[in-house]
Amino acid sequence: MSDKPVMGYAWYDEASFDRLREVMPDMSERYHEWRHAAVRDVKRAEEAGYRVIRIAVRPDEFIAWCRQHGLTYMDLETRRAFARDRAQLVVKAERLNRKSFSFF
Repeated sequence: MSDKPVMGYAWYDEASFDRLREVMPDMSERYHEWRHAAVRDVKRAEEAGYRVIRIAVRPDEFIAWCRQHGLTYMDLETRRAFARDRAQLVVKAERLNRKSFSFF
């Protein structure tokens, strides 16, 4: 565990990318373009002193989370909120010393 400020970062796998783009058209058009920019963004955040937790965004889980929170427009802010929410769960689990906890 770290005393650095925590940043949840929405992370996509290539297999889910096109499906996610169907519900979030503001995303990059191509996975490799997104990944290149994401790696750069994560590096900058870490250099700025953040502990970055990459949060896997899986279509079914993300859409269910949005519905649960009454969110119908899925955009950058929605993805950030999802990543922030999930990162908080990771940090809570770490504080409870639940070593077997994982989203993956």
